[in-house]
Amino acid sequence: MTDREREELVMYLERDQLVSDKGRPVPRARLSRRVSVGLWALRVFAVVVSAMVVYTFIAQL
Repeated sequence: MTDREREELVMYLERDQLVSDKGRPVPRARLSRRVSVGLWALRVFAVVVSAMVVYTFIAQL
């Protein structure tokens, strides 16, 4: 089944059928080591920047 066929099928589902379809768990994506390291670096960056914003806000009080 192609992506287009799947999208058409989803358009014709009733509300409870759509909820049931979206309720199925999706397996984790298999990522390369390089991508995993990049995502972890992005998480660390977000935490550091958040800490800087909180510190700046508190320092300005």
